[in-house]
Parts: sequence; C-alpha cells; structure tokens
Amino acid sequence: MKNSSSILLAFALVLSSTALFAQSQFGLRTGLAATTLSTLGDLPDNNHLTYSYTAGAFYDLQVSKSVAFQTELNYVRKGRNNETSELNTSNPTDYLIHYLQVPVLFQYRDALNADKPRSFFFVNAGPYAGFVLSNQTRPSNTVQLAQGNKTDWGVTFGVGFQAPAGKKDLRFDLRYDMGFSAVANQADDYHTKGLSLTVGIVL
Repeated sequence: MKNSSSILLAFALVLSSTALFAQSQFGLRTGLAATTLSTLGDLPDNNHLTYSYTAGAFYDLQVSKSVAFQTELNYVRKGRNNETSELNTSNPTDYLIHYLQVPVLFQYRDALNADKPRSFFFVNAGPYAGFVLSNQTRPSNTVQLAQGNKTDWGVTFGVGFQAPAGKKDLRFDLRYDMGFSAVANQADDYHTKGLSLTVGIVL
C-alpha cells in the first residue's frame, strides 16, 4: 500500500511539473493525399494511385521546448484505381475506402529562429487507427457500409514547419502513412499506404 501511494505521488508530481510547462494548440488542417494498395512493405509499388482531399482537426500539447504530442481526427479516402483482376472484373474499376483516421504523434521541434518561437521545423511519427466509414467502387459508384476489416492500424511519419501569418500560425505537413491491416475484398494481401500534403491553421 505504501509503495502504491509513493508511485501515485511520484506520478502526480510528474504530471504537475509537465502541466506547468505544457502549452496546447488547436487547429484545422486540409490538403491532398495520393494513396494506393500494395503488399505490406512493398514501398516501390506505387501503381494505381488514387487522389483525394483530406481534412480534419488537430490538438497538440507541448511538454518541453522541443517535444510535443499531437492527436488528430481526419477524414481521408484511400484505395486503388483501374483495378481488374484484383476485383475479378474485366472493366477497370476504382476501389475506394473512406476512413476516419486518428493518429497519435510524437513531435520533435527545432526553432528556426530563437527570436521567433512561433516559427519552427518539426518531425512527426506515431501510430494511427483508421475507422472505415464505407467502401466505394467506380464507375458503378456503388457505396457500401464498411465490410470486412473495419479498422486499419498503421504508422505515420513526416516533416513540416510552422510559420506566422499575421495573427495566426500556418502549419505545413508532408506525411507518409503505412497500414498494417489487410484490406478486405482484395485478391491479394493488400494494405493501405499514402502520401499527403496538408496546410493547417492554428486557432
């Protein structure tokens, strides 16, 4: 019991000291994503790319001068275009998956100028969970509620920078996603992967 109390007290002290320094930011982000499906780890296979917009919101907590943690709630569409054998059809067909994606990122920041703390370069990395909203095929444009694997677990990493624009701060982010969960309704063991470029505004 005494050990448990000591652990709880130490944990509370850590949280308190972190909270004294912590600064939080909330913002919105939007941009473009280029995605495809391929076997896990096959980075050179970028065939059948499909393009879509992505949009969402972010919240970050800066716990030291150089370290922050950021979580987001984003919409993104992933998939492949002009599939034939993968979908057992002779007509080129786009297979698209609509996700609500939640990453939790570790962020390392390096101030571009010590006199301008609002401007900094950063590196992101962390896991994400993508919740399938629906599946879509084109040109038939058939939309179905999520079938098969309804959650895509993966990792995301990238780089970016933040700079002031008047009274607001703009944040530019280049990021790569790699899914670990196999995509349903595919003839091969396909996984999602994608590259996105977004711009965000800190509110």
